[in-house]
Amino acid sequence: MSVQGFWGLQVVPKKTYTQVVAAPFRVTMASLGEDLSGKGRTSLCVKVDKKDFVLCSLTPEKAEQQRLDITFVEGEEVTFTVKGNNTIHLTGNYVFDDEEDEEGGGADLASLEALLKQQGGLVDDEAEEDSEEEEEEDEDEEEEEEEEEEEESEDDEEPPVQPTKKDKKRPAETEQEKPAKKAKSEETQKKQQEQQKKQEQQKKQQEQQKKQQEQQKKKQEESKIKKLPNGMIIEEVKIGDGEQAKSGKKIGMRYIGKLTSGKVFDKNTAGKPFFFNLGRGEVIKGWDIGVNGMKVGGERKLTIPAPLAYGKRGAPPDIPRNATLVFDVKLVALK
Repeated sequence: MSVQGFWGLQVVPKKTYTQVVAAPFRVTMASLGEDLSGKGRTSLCVKVDKKDFVLCSLTPEKAEQQRLDITFVEGEEVTFTVKGNNTIHLTGNYVFDDEEDEEGGGADLASLEALLKQQGGLVDDEAEEDSEEEEEEDEDEEEEEEEEEEEESEDDEEPPVQPTKKDKKRPAETEQEKPAKKAKSEETQKKQQEQQKKQEQQKKQQEQQKKQQEQQKKKQEESKIKKLPNGMIIEEVKIGDGEQAKSGKKIGMRYIGKLTSGKVFDKNTAGKPFFFNLGRGEVIKGWDIGVNGMKVGGERKLTIPAPLAYGKRGAPPDIPRNATLVFDVKLVALK
């Protein structure tokens, strides 16, 4: 249970305070007021379900406050009175059920490393070392070949050694080719970057559209389900197009009544509809609340907690004690 707002009441001598509890509340403190009348004892009394109890007794200059921990639930008829000459102040808070919701997510490290390697952002150390070793070996082999050629030229006095493949390229041709190759490489890289950027934008747009669709769907579902502070849930299955049911109207209903286990304990699906006067207490309180505002042809699902149905006693043998009831209802007639 969670705290949901302040509750308070001043109980004056020779007056009674009676109410049927609509929302659960808890009394935590009883105190004498600032203005005292006499030094005699004043007792705080409460009547619940036609049974009288004394919660505490307070005496000026001796015991002017008393801590309490008493919770009153929906559907109980409660009456507060005091016996004595002083006013007693009651304070506490309303209480309701909590709801929890959890979400989670994660990332795959191996997939991230593979993506970085593909984009050139992660280098394989072993591959780099192998490449450096191969380059060093190639350079050593070239140096050995040049030394051998020089020795043969000196001993045999043969014509100079022909230039290698690298030397055969004229400087003028090399200088012309380098800018062209560089420009082509830059153009290719630029195209790849633009294509990658375009793909990322498309992916981002798709994710935003999906998120908007999910939010819209969730909003539509929530608009069809109404949760009241008293614990009752009203789900709009179908909105009718006829006259609207209001307090005092005589209405005809089709319905199926079930327990939360799914067991059907009562129904009216054929023959003469079930008629009653709305808002006159002729049915359980959950029906007066849940049917109000429907239009002819409309359908609703009502989840009614025990205090708004048959309470702690139930309706044996079909409805057990403290039972939450589920009704599928349809408004078919209105007089």
